[in-house]
Amino acid sequence: SLIDVAQMFGFVRETNYGRYFDVKSVVNPNNLAYTGLALSPHTDNPYREPVPTLQLLHCLAAVDNGGDSTVVDGFCVAETLRQQAPEHFKLLTTVPVRFHFQDKETDLLAEAPLIRLDARGEVAAIRYNNRSLAPFHFAADLIEPYYVAYRAFGRLINSPDYQVTFKLAPGDLFIVDNERVLHGRNGFSSSGNRHLQGCYADRDGLYSKLRVLKRAL
Repeated sequence: SLIDVAQMFGFVRETNYGRYFDVKSVVNPNNLAYTGLALSPHTDNPYREPVPTLQLLHCLAAVDNGGDSTVVDGFCVAETLRQQAPEHFKLLTTVPVRFHFQDKETDLLAEAPLIRLDARGEVAAIRYNNRSLAPFHFAADLIEPYYVAYRAFGRLINSPDYQVTFKLAPGDLFIVDNERVLHGRNGFSSSGNRHLQGCYADRDGLYSKLRVLKRAL
C-alpha cells in the first residue's frame, strides 16, 4: 500500500535502506529508528546529496503506550531564530557542516549548512539530524559561536511550542516534506509491536501531478 500511494504521484526514491523499509525494533540495528528509543525531531538522510525531499510513513501496528509521532515546521523555527538571534541565523546559513552515515555496506557523506536559503534570501531547506552530524571542523574562533547558534536552534526545534504530536493508528499514512518538516517520536517498549513502513519520494513528481490535476478543473 505504501508503494501504491507513492506511485499515485511519482516514483519511489530507493536508498541503501531499500525500496521501502520497516521501522520496528530489531536485533543489532544499524539505525536508532530500529529501536524503541525516542527520536528527537530530525530530517532524514542529511548525509545524502541530493536529500530525498518526501518521506512517507505507513502505520501497520501501534502500541498503547508511547510511540507517538512528532512533527515540527522547520521553516517556522528558522524564521523565529532569524528574528530572535540574527547572528546565529547567519552562522547556520553560511557555515557548512558534515553529515555522515556508515555501516557494513554503506559510507555516505555530505556537507551543507543546517539552513539553506534561496536566491531571495528565503528559507529553502532544513538539514538537521544530531545522530548523523559529524564532528565540526572549524577555525578555533568559530567553534564556540557556532555551538551557541547550534544549541539555540536545537532548543527551538525541541520546544513543545513548535511541536505537533499525534498517535498513528494502523492504516494511517502521512507524508512530510523532508527538507521542511522535522519528524520524531516518543519512546516505547522494545517488546512492543509498533511497526511502520516508510519510503522516500520527491516533490517534483508530487507538484507535477498537482499541476496536471489543476489543468483538468
